[in-house]
Amino acid sequence: MASPTRDITGFSRAMFSNWCWHEPFQLLIDAGEGLQLALGQKIWAPEVVALTHGHSDHVLGLPGFIASRKFAKGAQDKPFTVVFPEGNNGVLAVRELLARMWSATAFPVTWVPIRAGGEVRLGKTRVLQAFATSHGGSEPTMGYAVLEERRRLRREYSGLSELEIRELVRQGGRDALMEGYRQVRFAHSGDAMPVDPALVDGADILVHDATFLDAGDRKRDIHATTAEAIEVGRAAGVGCLVLHHLSIRYDRSAALPALRAQVAASAFTGECWLLDDARLINLR
Repeated sequence: MASPTRDITGFSRAMFSNWCWHEPFQLLIDAGEGLQLALGQKIWAPEVVALTHGHSDHVLGLPGFIASRKFAKGAQDKPFTVVFPEGNNGVLAVRELLARMWSATAFPVTWVPIRAGGEVRLGKTRVLQAFATSHGGSEPTMGYAVLEERRRLRREYSGLSELEIRELVRQGGRDALMEGYRQVRFAHSGDAMPVDPALVDGADILVHDATFLDAGDRKRDIHATTAEAIEVGRAAGVGCLVLHHLSIRYDRSAALPALRAQVAASAFTGECWLLDDARLINLR
């Protein structure tokens, strides 16, 4: 099973800096400040940067990240792709800033605007799929899911014995018994209200906004509560839930016991972690 401590690193401090690096998929979600310093020599590893929205704490690390890849000693001409919500003005402003600051430099970056349902291929068997999220305002915002293309026995044959399956394979070949499907290997909500569990159904790892410990602290419908995020994880049957973006208003010495109590009292049975600053904290 995928493990957040093995597969992902990141940083999450609401309003300051947010990013998540999934190393096995060479995928970055968002690009908050300090990104290039945290990655160090791994700065050339990411092949895709997927931006959820254009707020400063999610995009202001992008100019430094791109410049460091181009000017530091390393794979300066290695291409990579920036995926972003089509028409998002915050992202477009950062793109324009790059062009102005280094007008004489050609960066090996492909910018891909995307809408809900749009896909970008990640190798032979995986795609990055965007889904719309609710984060207030008129600017488009996206979450992302990495879908892995797999094959399995068709449901109508699931009750057959091994001998019966072998006979059907002998008669018509294995392909006739199989069907393709897509497994959600990794998903990220960005900053958002609770996402539709169907979008992240069965995800190995789900990173979900969990800004508020109490719904009464939420003045506008732009961020999820911890309880809402946990419920998304339960309803979607995810293997591992990583909460992020916990508000800085909460003193951690009191917030962590309260959050662990919420997890323990919930019906969610998977792993549960909190990404807080650069720490992954086990909530079980």
